[in-house]
Amino acid sequence: MRFIRQHWFGIITGTVIFCFLVMFILVLISPRQDVRKRGFIPCTEAMAEQMLSCSENKLGCMFKAVLKNSWCDLNVIGRGFVLWAKGDQDWPWSNYIFIPELPQDEFFDKEAQAEYFKNNPGTAAEMQQLKELNEQLENDNEQIRVTPEDQPR
Repeated sequence: MRFIRQHWFGIITGTVIFCFLVMFILVLISPRQDVRKRGFIPCTEAMAEQMLSCSENKLGCMFKAVLKNSWCDLNVIGRGFVLWAKGDQDWPWSNYIFIPELPQDEFFDKEAQAEYFKNNPGTAAEMQQLKELNEQLENDNEQIRVTPEDQPR
């Protein structure tokens, strides 16, 4: 009890910092792109929109946006625990750490890609030529590159 009375401020400060560090790591490892916009994605998008709309008192406005985003992130984490306690999801983190559903790019669709190359037969050859030129440029760049030891003093 004496230890707590002497170090209460450090204990509280350390606990708050630890909680924000854990939240930061959770946001960092969660997916940043998802078709259904699950997890922290809506919070981040709202923060970005709010920051872009800041015109007056930019520092205060951006600080408010970051605080709102942190509160939103905490709500997402809390909602995960609630859904887990209700039995709606397997783990407390399943609503923000998941395998994302990425948007399908029509160019990578095999049929669309085949049709594009059929309609534009020179594109494949141009892409191959650009690849070869890029490799040649990288090789030339490595030969020309001057290291700090090679520079005159």
